[in-house]
Amino acid sequence: MTIKLFSRVEFVGAQHDELRAGDIGYIIEDYGDGNYEVEFSNADGSTRAQVVVNEKDLVPRAI
Repeated sequence: MTIKLFSRVEFVGAQHDELRAGDIGYIIEDYGDGNYEVEFSNADGSTRAQVVVNEKDLVPRAI
């Protein structure tokens, strides 16, 4: 599965240091190996986490 840059995604992986299942973020980089850099934000728009996530832990979500 390839996810386009700037797509909205839901994190569905196991709990991570900074993430929990259900967190919503946006793809900001595609590394071409199944890993994506994803930015997760707080309600006020400030960045909460910017992490590399494997595609198996992401599900595209409509806006």
